[in-house]
Amino acid sequence: MRRTALLGATALCLFANSALAAEETIEVTGVAAVVNNDVAAARDRAIDDAKRKAVEQVAGAQISSQSMTENFQLVEERIYARASGFVRRYEIKSEFKDPDGTYHVKIKAAVDAGSVAENLDQIFKVKPRVIVLIAEQNVGASSMSYWWGQKGFSSEMDLMMNSLIGEWQPKGFKFVDPGMLKGKLKLTKAMQRAELGNDDVLTLGKNSDADIAIVGKVVVTDAGPVMEGVKMRSFHAVGTLRILNVDTGEILAVADEGATAAHIDGNQGGRLAIKALAKTLSPGLEKNILSKWTAEAASAQSLEVVLKGLKGSSELNRVTQYLKGEVRGVESVDVRRKRKGQVYLDVRYRGDGLGLGKAFEEKSFDGFKLDVDEASKAKLVLRVEK
Repeated sequence: MRRTALLGATALCLFANSALAAEETIEVTGVAAVVNNDVAAARDRAIDDAKRKAVEQVAGAQISSQSMTENFQLVEERIYARASGFVRRYEIKSEFKDPDGTYHVKIKAAVDAGSVAENLDQIFKVKPRVIVLIAEQNVGASSMSYWWGQKGFSSEMDLMMNSLIGEWQPKGFKFVDPGMLKGKLKLTKAMQRAELGNDDVLTLGKNSDADIAIVGKVVVTDAGPVMEGVKMRSFHAVGTLRILNVDTGEILAVADEGATAAHIDGNQGGRLAIKALAKTLSPGLEKNILSKWTAEAASAQSLEVVLKGLKGSSELNRVTQYLKGEVRGVESVDVRRKRKGQVYLDVRYRGDGLGLGKAFEEKSFDGFKLDVDEASKAKLVLRVEK
């Protein structure tokens, strides 16, 4: 069952109040060692140290120490290493060099608390689970290589997928491991081709419990010698990719980029070019995915809620009244259609199907209960249990 982009249980204590203060003023002292009698350089480092400490104080007030420790690498990269960017302005209150050769600078810093909170929010939101469906063809290969082909769940390449995993997994993204799908996922003949249609992508994505699918192809060509008389050759990797929301089918982003690498050996040169392409594409793709993913989580979205086994309008009315009157975050409920004992509702809800499903798991109606048959980001299927 897919997890939604909600805050982790131990994560943010005060993100709900992140907008309370767009700016916080902190007084802190930074220190730095004077090396080779370079006092000016030590002073600059001490100021940077003070800025970092100011940002650390603001971040520490917004998140539990346990979560900060567990996610130190991400906080270090996204917050502390960029501390100067979060300090809008500062005033030096005092400074001196002590006899031990350490420079001290006390500053009064105005920290952009809103931006700190926004960046922490991005870190501690659960990232989407990703399935990579990228076919690759290196120099000299007679055909595309892809894990969902006739061999099934294995590929000679998968360089783009492995490179994206290397870039994104440390940031909290989860990836579907094709090898773990063997025996669990059925690949029809129609799916065993390099270029997949959106319907096949959504089927594979849903059946593998993914939230996001990265689809496309990468082809490497030999662009010739780097220069005349040199054995080193240039290899050009071109990728054409699209990113789909598995639940809704929405295209979140597209990319058509190229990257080059040089090597004497064609196979190795092609592999390096694909890795360079992944490095080039990764930041933009990540930004597009997260901006769409987190925006959907923060605002009301349309959920399809399917009710199976309701007996008559009385039971339906009790369910809709519960949604409208007791479930927090529900903005509207509309009966879209009824068919073969099933009722289809369109529910505007500030959350996802998983969260709404939990509300029903804790609720008993007079004479019946609704159990969750299926729950995803955009859909919830409930079945009546008497």
